This record gives sequence, structure tokens and C-alpha cells, in this order.
Amino acid sequence: MAQTTTTTLATIIPTEMIVPEVIREARPFNVVAPLVINGTLPKGKGPVWSKPKLPTTSAASVAEAADITATARTTTEANVTVSEVGLSTEVTLLAEETAAIPPAVLDWAGNQGRAIAQKITGDLCALFAGLNASSAIGTSGTNLTVANFLEAMYTLDAANAPGRKVCVLHPRQVSDLFAAVIAAGGAVYHNLAELIREGRLPSGTPDAGFVGDLFGVPIYSTTEVDTANSAADYAGAMFVKEAMAFVQLRPITVEYDSDKSARSTEIIVHTAYGVGEVVELYGVPLVTDA
Repeated sequence: MAQTTTTTLATIIPTEMIVPEVIREARPFNVVAPLVINGTLPKGKGPVWSKPKLPTTSAASVAEAADITATARTTTEANVTVSEVGLSTEVTLLAEETAAIPPAVLDWAGNQGRAIAQKITGDLCALFAGLNASSAIGTSGTNLTVANFLEAMYTLDAANAPGRKVCVLHPRQVSDLFAAVIAAGGAVYHNLAELIREGRLPSGTPDAGFVGDLFGVPIYSTTEVDTANSAADYAGAMFVKEAMAFVQLRPITVEYDSDKSARSTEIIVHTAYGVGEVVELYGVPLVTDA
């Protein structure tokens, strides 16, 4: 009679136990996606997701009993193209037989999930430099300041950017900003871990990467923020949700592919998504010293 062993179980454990672990491991590294528009591309609808963009309009006074003259309005589209992202680890049978299998498989799959989450965050961070018509706030080679932060807030207000502002920065930028706040006699959070565990973050604030807020703007930190100016600077950004979009066709998926002749099993983690600008003036790059 064929028996299920710790070795064979590692091959058939997969989705029920592995996928939740992968998602749990990936979530802390998926910093930017929860802060932008999240769209879903239905299967069978092609690889491009489109969102109509309405033109800016203004209202005018109307005299009593006068007809209101119609104004032509031309919409444009923001398009996001979806593609696949994935990676694989091939584990030999001998490795399975000589390791603590279920934890090892979970670790490998979880590590691959983290890599995909970092890829998603990095792809969104790569859009920062193009926001606000590529007109950045900050000075190359100079630390991020409170004045830079306030200027970014004003820039979004002047563009009538709707909704709550958020800011995503490299840890170096966060450190410089918080040092400037402290030097000016302000206070920054020292108990973020407790705030996150106790669920006392500001309402609707995602916790992945959250490091505090300044003037009511939540600040997030990730090492996926791109460099600029020949790596002399980092290019973070302040934006509202409608500035960018993350569009998913296929969620993070974990699969196994057994190669009997090679006596190995591939652990494959993959997804299909796209990122893109929606309204570039609803965000502004913050380019400061690395």
C-alpha cells in the first residue's frame, strides 16, 4: 500500500497551506499598492485596463430663465498593461528527504512571495519620477526638510488633488525628515509597533511600511524607492490615490511542478498585474539626498 510520508506530503501540501503563508509573508513588503487605485482586469478582456479621465471644468453664474449652454467635454483614458511576474525554486528529492520538509517548503514559497511583493512595490515606486510632469520638489544632495514636505502638500492642494494625501519615502529620507522635525522641537512616533498591534492607526491607514504621519499625511517607508541623479538622491513621492493604479489579472499563485526524471520539484510563485499613472498632477516627486 502506498503511504503518504513527509517527503510526498511536501509535494501535495500546496495551495491550502502554502498560499496563505505566501500572502502573509508578502503583505509587509507590499507597501504602495494599498495606497493607489486597485483595479481588476477580467479574464478574456485583453491585456489593457482603461480608466476614463474627465477634463477639468468650471461652473458659471446663470441668469434667471436663461438657457444653460452646453460645453463639449472630451474624455481621455489612462491605460495600464498587464504582464506576468514570477519566480521558481527547484528542490531536489534528496533535499526534501534530508530537510524538515513542510517548514522548508513554506520558507521557500514565502521568500518567493516576498520577492513578488517587492517587485510590485518597486514597479509602483518607479512611477514616482514622472508625477507632476516630472517636476520634483527638493534639492539634489540636500536632506529632505519639513519645508519640502509642506511644499509637496501645497503642490497637491493647488492641483485640487482629491482625497487623502500619503507620502512614500526611502528610509534615508524618512530619517532625514524625522531628524528635521526633532531639531525643530517636534515629536515623531516611538511606539509604532504597539500602534499597529493595537489597531490604533488612523482610520483607513494601511500598516505595511507605515512609520508615522506629519501634518496629517501618513508616511510610508520602503527600500524600493528609486535613486535619482546618478544615485546621488532618492525619489520618493507624495500623492493621492487617483495618481496611480495597480491592476491585477491573476493574484499571487503557488504551484508545484514535479520532474520525476530529475527527482526534483519546482516551487513556482507567479502573478499577473500592471501599474501606471492615472492623473500625474495628483502626485509629486520628492527628490533629496541619498
